[in-house]
Amino acid sequence: MQILKIQNPSRSKIQDPSQKKQLSLVDGGKCIDESNPPTASSRLLLRRLQTPLLAQAAAGSRMSREGLTFNSSSRALAKHTRFMSTASPGATQTMASANSPPPEKLAPEAGLGAQDAMKLFIQHGVGRRKLNEIAAEKGKTPLVERWQKMVATYIETQCHVITLLGYTPDERGIGLYTQHLQQALASASPEVQDMLRIAGRDTYRMVLANAFGLPLMEEQESKGELSIVDARNIMHKVSLRMQAPEVLEKVAKICSTSTAMNDSPEAQQIDMARKHTVIQQVMVDDVYLAGGSSSLVSECGFGEGEDGYVKLQFQLAEHQGDPLISQYVGSAMLKLMEAAGIDLAALQQQAQAQA
Repeated sequence: MQILKIQNPSRSKIQDPSQKKQLSLVDGGKCIDESNPPTASSRLLLRRLQTPLLAQAAAGSRMSREGLTFNSSSRALAKHTRFMSTASPGATQTMASANSPPPEKLAPEAGLGAQDAMKLFIQHGVGRRKLNEIAAEKGKTPLVERWQKMVATYIETQCHVITLLGYTPDERGIGLYTQHLQQALASASPEVQDMLRIAGRDTYRMVLANAFGLPLMEEQESKGELSIVDARNIMHKVSLRMQAPEVLEKVAKICSTSTAMNDSPEAQQIDMARKHTVIQQVMVDDVYLAGGSSSLVSECGFGEGEDGYVKLQFQLAEHQGDPLISQYVGSAMLKLMEAAGIDLAALQQQAQAQA
């Protein structure tokens, strides 16, 4: 899944690269500039902003060299951090003391329990309240911004849950939890593997439905799942549109001017976040929704505008780990990142250094 967004009927414009303030979508959506430096949680979120696109592009890079061999850890990273965020420091932070060693492994049952806890908080806890607030912003806040807030809520909730298992509520904690979960899946029975896949899919779908105030879960029960053939056909069309010359040119033009006010790591992270937001915005405006009633989303039978886009992403969640779909999107994302001037090799080295 991509971290894409839409706007309709009042489309938001991508911010002018000459603007000094950059919307970070952290700390309540404040603009970050030199007079409003990012907090520790903001800096983590800025680093995590790149994760979904990086995972998709990295997957595409590997598969372009290795055929359809899909790296399971990248699939998990794209799944669990498709949308960036961080946990705010507080009570949870004290539960996983820096002096306490993290878990050495994770049982499959613990992974299922974590998903159940996620669902509890999304249905009845703080996570649900935050998602309801996002849903109330429809028509007032651009879709890209609301989508990123949704992702922030998803991962913040995940941080709180994994803390109860002994992981730190931060980037390293999520990475280690994901690694341990993949190791547990490797030795689990096919039945347990499918249980975990379905649990993760349903948790994400619940987040999506609540964040956009749509009865998607109820509609799913009556319509059934999108077939793998249809999902692959849709994402093949998406990947072709992503690589259209006019789309790549638009991304390159908007990202051609750096807005970093200095060479500090924080300034560079903010500029990197801006480029990723540009890619996401162009994906929505020029890939999924361009053409109105004849848009790609409409052509695929999901309706028009924001609701159609959200419904499509909801359905695609069933096939988020499909290797062919990952190849389509990953290869196309590489092109978009190159057009944006994003150094994928440098990002991979940075991610490895932080692992």
